[in-house]
Amino acid sequence: MPANKPSKGRGGGSQPRKTAKKSKKKTSSSAAPTTATRRRPTQQRSQRRFDSIVEAAAQQFARFGVSDTTMEGIAAEAGTSIGSVYQFFPNKRAVFREVALQCIALSRQNYTGLLGPDPFSLPWYALLDRFIDGFRRHHAEHVLVQAVMRNLEMYGEYAEEDEALLRELSTATGMLFAGWVPDFPAEHRETIATMLVDTVAMMLIVVTREPRPDKKDAMVRETKVMLRRYLAGYLTTLPIPDDYEGS
Repeated sequence: MPANKPSKGRGGGSQPRKTAKKSKKKTSSSAAPTTATRRRPTQQRSQRRFDSIVEAAAQQFARFGVSDTTMEGIAAEAGTSIGSVYQFFPNKRAVFREVALQCIALSRQNYTGLLGPDPFSLPWYALLDRFIDGFRRHHAEHVLVQAVMRNLEMYGEYAEEDEALLRELSTATGMLFAGWVPDFPAEHRETIATMLVDTVAMMLIVVTREPRPDKKDAMVRETKVMLRRYLAGYLTTLPIPDDYEGS
């Protein structure tokens, strides 16, 4: 029996009505996501305020971590009142989720930008280097990304959307592979594309956590070498020239 379904009482009609009213209130409260934004801005002015709060929150999350960030700190960073923050977000987790979702959208845009209008104008190994270098810059330049990478323990707040993005990027990468080797089996091609996307994603996490700049560079360089050798075994008709040094 559903928890909010009223049961018959001994005293006639008044008791069931009271029970149903209480149950309805409880169901409505529990159904509201605790990390959903309270409202989305509909005017340009409120949109600017919303964006400044999200940007300020990203700065705080990247600098201090989610656990040591407060709603008051976000408001101060944004130069607005605490009431303005609560106008849009019910709690800190909701603010972080918005930061993460904007980070995901930004990563999708970055992939599209790196792909360019004609990805096949570059050899596959040069395109691979461009993607790895481009996403490394993406992580270094955008505070939204830095906020998310600093707080990976919060992954559950945006896991569904992130996994959807990874599947989307894997599908797009598989289409590139199909352009290079059209006769390659589709299922194997999808597996290879997933390996590529996941390997680069994991490398970026490790590089983010490494404090030594020279070690970061070495990790990126070795990832390129590893993936070139991996793909070269499949793209035998498109060999890497002996004089190619990479980027």
